[in-house]
Amino acid sequence: MPAQFQNILCASAVLVCLCMNSIRPAIAEEGGDNGALARSPDHSTIVTALLYPVNRILDIFDIFRINVGFGPGYGINVRATKVLQVGIESYSTVRVGLGKESGIWNPRYGIVYTESEPFTAGASMAYMGGRQRGAMEVGTTVHLGFVGAEAAIDLAEIADFFLGFVIIDFKKDDH
Repeated sequence: MPAQFQNILCASAVLVCLCMNSIRPAIAEEGGDNGALARSPDHSTIVTALLYPVNRILDIFDIFRINVGFGPGYGINVRATKVLQVGIESYSTVRVGLGKESGIWNPRYGIVYTESEPFTAGASMAYMGGRQRGAMEVGTTVHLGFVGAEAAIDLAEIADFFLGFVIIDFKKDDH
């Protein structure tokens, strides 16, 4: 086994042990209170420090939505934000690519995930569709027949990414 791989495995094992040792006292303190996990101050500090680089990477993925969808339907939507959008959509798809909040493999980030949009149409604040889209998302969705595509960036997630460097998580999505 290469030395670099051994070093990575060793460092990972140490991090897991540190996390488990910081969680164990919190569980013991909590007892049987509905199975809730109480966070001790040490647990919070250690976990925040260990997950800091991971959270910065995950925040990058929050920014983008780019995918291809397969399933019956139709639709076009163009948006400058959730309030400034226009479109008509009705589809049920399995999407492959980057998406948020609906993944099968990981609930926060979908690589393969499903998405349904019941019939919605309108412009601006009268457009009630796009539950899965962020309030500050800029992008477009097109779906014709059995194939669709989507590309967007979320301006609020860009701010969350940069503020995360100073431990400000206004989107409350860091672990």
